[in-house]
Amino acid sequence: MKLMAVMGSPRKGGNTDILIDKVIEGAMSKQKELEVTKITIVDKNIGYCTGCGGHRGGKKCTQKDDMNIILEEMERSDAFVFGSPNHVRTASAPMINFLTRMIPLLVMNPIFDENGAIISAESTSKVAGKRVGAVVSCGDPIAFSSVIVLQTLVTNFIDLKMRFVGDVLSMGNLKRGEVANKKDELDRAFSLGVRLVR
Repeated sequence: MKLMAVMGSPRKGGNTDILIDKVIEGAMSKQKELEVTKITIVDKNIGYCTGCGGHRGGKKCTQKDDMNIILEEMERSDAFVFGSPNHVRTASAPMINFLTRMIPLLVMNPIFDENGAIISAESTSKVAGKRVGAVVSCGDPIAFSSVIVLQTLVTNFIDLKMRFVGDVLSMGNLKRGEVANKKDELDRAFSLGVRLVR
C-alpha cells in the first residue's frame, strides 16, 4: 500500500509538519509494509497554473516541472493526507497552487449542443475512490477560519471523487512546533493515519 503526504506549509518542522508526521506514524502502525512518499511542496519546482487547458482529454500538463512526476505518483498511491496552515482564512499559497495543478487528474469530457458550444461536461478522476484526510493548523484559537481552510481542501477532494475519511483541526498554535505538546491533537492525527490505511 502507498501513502502520499502533501505538506503545504512553507515552515518545515512547524505545526502542520508535526501533525502530518503523526498521521504517517499512525498509518505505519497498521501497515508495516506501507510505502510513504512525503512531498514538501516548497521543496519542489512547481510553477503556477496558467489556465492553458493543455491537460484536456487526459493529457499531461504542458509545464515541464516536478508536478507531472508527482501526478504520476498520485495515480499509483492508495491514500493521501494533505496538510496546510491557515493563511488569510484559506490554505497556504503553496497548497492552493498544488491543488490547482492537480487538475490533470480530472479528465473532463465536454458535452456540446447542436452549434458546437459546450453545455455541460462529464468527468472521470484518476484518483477516484482513493482515501484522503486533511490536517489544518492555525494560530487563531477560534475554529471558524480553519473550517474554511478545511472546506477548501475537502471540496477539491470531492471534485476529484476521492473518499474523505477525516480531518484534524488544530487551533491556537501561535508558536512554531507548539502542537508537539498537545497530546489530544497528536492522538487524533495518529488515528487519522490508522483510518487512512484500514
